[in-house]
Amino acid sequence: MTYADELETSLLSSRNADGGWPSRTGRSWTEPTALALLALQAGNVPRGTRSFAASWLANRQSSDGGWPPCAAVATSTWVTSLAVLALAREPECSRGCPRGIDWLSNHVYPELNAFEGFLHDSLGVAPSQAPGSSPWYPGTAGWVIPTALSILALSCWSQRLPKAGIQQTVRRAQAYLLSRRCSDGGWNHGGSLHRSETSPSYAETTGLALLALANCSSPTLAPTLRLAEAFLSKPDSSEGLSWLLMGLAAHGIRNERPQPSIRAKTTRDAALQLIAFHALRGNNPFLQSADQPS
Repeated sequence: MTYADELETSLLSSRNADGGWPSRTGRSWTEPTALALLALQAGNVPRGTRSFAASWLANRQSSDGGWPPCAAVATSTWVTSLAVLALAREPECSRGCPRGIDWLSNHVYPELNAFEGFLHDSLGVAPSQAPGSSPWYPGTAGWVIPTALSILALSCWSQRLPKAGIQQTVRRAQAYLLSRRCSDGGWNHGGSLHRSETSPSYAETTGLALLALANCSSPTLAPTLRLAEAFLSKPDSSEGLSWLLMGLAAHGIRNERPQPSIRAKTTRDAALQLIAFHALRGNNPFLQSADQPS
């Protein structure tokens, strides 16, 4: 049994009776369930095996179109991106995804009006709700990780839903990512322009941001790719390792590894490692287009 087979078997055996996944043990949550479903899709696990998880995820959508992180939290949050990505290959359960895409689009912060722009320029400060950024929680500051995931989700559904503005929203979000690079070329949290410029990058945010910029071939990304490869030579977390492999592969740099140097300990770790394994073979569900309904 290969390590990829071991990860897949582990995911299937750790699923809860309700069809969802916990982070480690206990109740099912949106994030680990969406990631586990994406991992099974990457491995081309039959749709019948995935249908229970897809149904669990589809049934957790809120009336506002978004997804909450778990049953105990009523507010829709950043996990909406993962839900619409995971359901994109599950046509029988994706009916609510267009509303999820509307929710995501409405939570990518718009351009500042003239007065707001003048005020921030005069004070020499960047707005916390920066144009193009997405928050972890509605109405709060924008950050790199939820913004990158919004880009992936919106891009996934842009062909299936030719709504005016989706591609423009994606480009605005990508411009935000590019504006939040650190001086070393990578990314950290991205919440503040000035703090980001003077702080060191993180492996996981650098890998994820590169993945969200998969269609950007700007020569300015060259130092970023070199930094990502340097991070990859000494990974400090399972999550960082997986996002780096996916981010580099999205730009044509495949670093084949027979087995990750850091073993998965959570559902998220196992799912991301399995997705990265298949991404190196050309099947990354984060870069998919939504299937048409059957």
